[in-house]
Amino acid sequence: MEVLSPSTKRIDLTLKRSRFEAAGCASYWVVDPDEPAMTGWDLVSGTYAEVGHVTGMQTCRANLPFAVDIQPASLIAD
Repeated sequence: MEVLSPSTKRIDLTLKRSRFEAAGCASYWVVDPDEPAMTGWDLVSGTYAEVGHVTGMQTCRANLPFAVDIQPASLIAD
């Protein structure tokens, strides 16, 4: 899981994501604290497929590497 920051957001969503995909990393999840939002991708046949995108207090269930329910807004400190 990656927490995006303004200075590295573009790198995290493009270069880093493609390198993790090429390396065979099973999942890649990013949290955007500005929205707050979270997007996740799982490796399917060697390519990342989006498996979830939620914002605010919406709940997303990640299954890899283990099952967990995540609400992006709950990850952000007040």
